[in-house]
Amino acid sequence: MSRLGTDESPLETGYYDLLDIPINADAAQIKKSYRKLAIKYHPDKNQSEGAEEKFKEISEAYQVLSDPQLRAYYNKYGKDKELAPGGGFSDPKEFFSQMFGGDAFRSMIGDLAVGEMFSETMEETAGQEATGGDDAATAAKKQQMSKEQMEKLKAQQQERIKKLSENLISKLSLYTDTEGDATAAALAFQEQIIVEAEKLKEESYGLELLHAIGYVYSSKGRHHLGLKGGELPSIFQSIKQKKHIVKELWTTIRSAMDIQQAAELVEKAEKDGMDQAEKLKLEEEVSNKVYKALWQTSKFEVEGTLRQVCDSVLQDKSVPSKVRYKRAEALRMVGHIYKHVEADKPVSDTLIKKKK
Repeated sequence: MSRLGTDESPLETGYYDLLDIPINADAAQIKKSYRKLAIKYHPDKNQSEGAEEKFKEISEAYQVLSDPQLRAYYNKYGKDKELAPGGGFSDPKEFFSQMFGGDAFRSMIGDLAVGEMFSETMEETAGQEATGGDDAATAAKKQQMSKEQMEKLKAQQQERIKKLSENLISKLSLYTDTEGDATAAALAFQEQIIVEAEKLKEESYGLELLHAIGYVYSSKGRHHLGLKGGELPSIFQSIKQKKHIVKELWTTIRSAMDIQQAAELVEKAEKDGMDQAEKLKLEEEVSNKVYKALWQTSKFEVEGTLRQVCDSVLQDKSVPSKVRYKRAEALRMVGHIYKHVEADKPVSDTLIKKKK
């Protein structure tokens, strides 16, 4: 008779070994280890041989061990071809992106370029060996490739702005296309946004994303409305927006600096012969800072993208100024709701009356 494993003594431990966790690891430990390894082996950051396959393996291990039922099955029977989440395993790259909102926010922010600005830092913190200096020809080639990549990214961003602008116009039309009682229309519109926000706040980084999106929507809407809409003069709104951008930029830079400092500590510790327990603790600290930096970078990118989207929607001269004004009113309402969403509080508490 075949031996069966238990939660205390799994039939096999391959998935646990892949994530470098004990068999009794809790959900927080599993997620933390996956984040650390996903950052290290993500194909966009690690071009070494075998990195992509390793990334797929740790993603599969995480999807099984993070699901209580699949984990219990794995502990008892081990790995087999039938063991998979409903609908099968997610594409590893797609699964990684789900950690920052995923599909739920895609119509508003598009596809995130998570950690793109930190590629070199990721390689360093992953412990990759440093290469020698490049000759002039190689350096020129890399520079040319960089220019090509920049052009490609620019074109992708323009297409992203266009698509997101269309999505936003469609969303705001729930208010802008209504006629009759303006107050009733505003309340009905907000109620629909509230229902949406209740679902979105449950997503990974849902609250953080809602607050970031809400800030941009609110500030852009209020800037367009100005004194006529009961807001501060547009010049003051512009100053507030610029101060916010500078603050977020500094926070993003500081996150990168924190990673570099932590990585230097790890390198020094290795030279000084730090014991294994302290070394693991320090490496975990670096991973947490990397993850924080990835989020901050993504947030900065999202806000920058949405500012362009809002400008496109509010400055569209192909529609009457009255329509653009109503779009600004709608943005202000959506922004207010998103900004004030709380984890343990009904979103309906953020309902506001339309300013006349």
